[in-house]
Amino acid sequence: MSESGERAVNRSKRGRPRFTGVFAGSVALTFVAGTVLMPSPAQAQPDAATSVTPANCRPGDVISADRVIADQIRPLMSGRRLGSYINGNRVACARIIVRTVQDRGLGQRAAVIAVATAIAESTLTNHTVATDHDSLGLFQQRPSQGWGSPGQLVDPTYATNAFLDAMIRKYPKNAWMTGDIGAICQRVQTSATPWAYAPEVPDAALIVGALWAQVTAPQPGAAKTTTPAAAAPTGPFQRTLLTTGAELGPLDGAHALTLADWNADGKPDLVVVKAAGTVTGKTELRIMDGSRNFSSLLLNTATGLGPSDGTQTYTVTDWNADGKPDLVVVQRSGTASGHVEIRVVDGASYFQKLLVETSTALPPADEHVQFTVADWNGDGKPDLVAAQTSGTASKKVEVQVLDGASNFQQPLGAAKITTAEPAADGLQVAVTDWNADKRADLVTIRKAAKSEVHVLDGASSLTGYLSQTSTGQAADDRYELLINDFNGDKHPDLVVVQKTGTASGRAEVTVLGG
Repeated sequence: MSESGERAVNRSKRGRPRFTGVFAGSVALTFVAGTVLMPSPAQAQPDAATSVTPANCRPGDVISADRVIADQIRPLMSGRRLGSYINGNRVACARIIVRTVQDRGLGQRAAVIAVATAIAESTLTNHTVATDHDSLGLFQQRPSQGWGSPGQLVDPTYATNAFLDAMIRKYPKNAWMTGDIGAICQRVQTSATPWAYAPEVPDAALIVGALWAQVTAPQPGAAKTTTPAAAAPTGPFQRTLLTTGAELGPLDGAHALTLADWNADGKPDLVVVKAAGTVTGKTELRIMDGSRNFSSLLLNTATGLGPSDGTQTYTVTDWNADGKPDLVVVQRSGTASGHVEIRVVDGASYFQKLLVETSTALPPADEHVQFTVADWNGDGKPDLVAAQTSGTASKKVEVQVLDGASNFQQPLGAAKITTAEPAADGLQVAVTDWNADKRADLVTIRKAAKSEVHVLDGASSLTGYLSQTSTGQAADDRYELLINDFNGDKHPDLVVVQKTGTASGRAEVTVLGG
């Protein structure tokens, strides 16, 4: 395939376009950019598209930095339309979109919206000859629908500005800054295939994240350069992989959130447990499909558990190694035994059957102690991890781990581990193998204007750090921050769920790449 990545377009006897090259074996899609704008006299003037040289969106205008970026992000690209076919020319086209967004003083989210649209419409290829009705350019905009003249629409800067103008007109007062990106793309484009945009948002976020802080490509006639002005942000949780609205209403304090791969497709799904105030009078559970950016429901069920009284915490793990995530309920106080108690509800029974119901060796705990389960010692059995995040005598986060193989009666290692992390109100904790050394590491998350994520090394008994990162993510009590490998690159990512207070009125999800 050539660097330009041009599609070979053939017509069948019925006149339906058949795509070859990048799209061989995929379903042919037709997109109509149908927003009607009244053309100005200048727009109405005829201009042959083939007589216009698109600004820096052709093979000869690709700079070496574009090829480097394409090579770097290609293993992470997973969209339906472009994916691993990203190349230097397509990055050069995306660079113009990003530069145009920056020139208008709009934020990075606007660039993700525009690039996602261009991926879905043209796979970031500046089509100078119409192949679908009179659609042209990166955004497949139509002169007959008032977007501009043919010559204007094959100018990537003009085309991007036309798209942004329509977006701002349809989303005044910066309303485009919240809500589902796929839905925003569709409202601007009014496509016949409204579902086409959302799957491309993760790839768009990767491309924009790589380009945002780099030098822009040269303008026509300017000397070319291969030296970037600044490196893109590096380190954990600096790149946005996904921003989307989940198909969930606002979530209150009765909802607990966690992540698990329910349908074994390699993508973590969002598990929402509603523990009180349900119609059924039971604890209810919904699972949103991660492969569809949490926009579709995999499961909605009442469990075999009664409602919570506020003393329970919830997490998910495959307790019995049957390939189905199970629901783990830890009751920290108010138990008949006078100890912390655990119940495990079988996922294979759609959360109707109890697998385990037992008391532990831990005394009752208050809200300063957080619980999770993880295979701490690598014996294949989930262990109970209790982390006291504030109110400790040492003024550090303190951790106790009870051995799952002993039915949570015996500690693993020291009875209490004093970590290097200062204790603080409001810390969230998680357990993951951060550095792939087959040892469980402890993650602490501090919500703030720039939330912080610290990773304590399990191999050092939590006395040393593997990472201390300040993210660009603001968070308060309206947010839940979760750790999971969202994009399958073997690095845990930060999944940020804004439960309430969104402009869309729905829960919204942002994923920052680890």
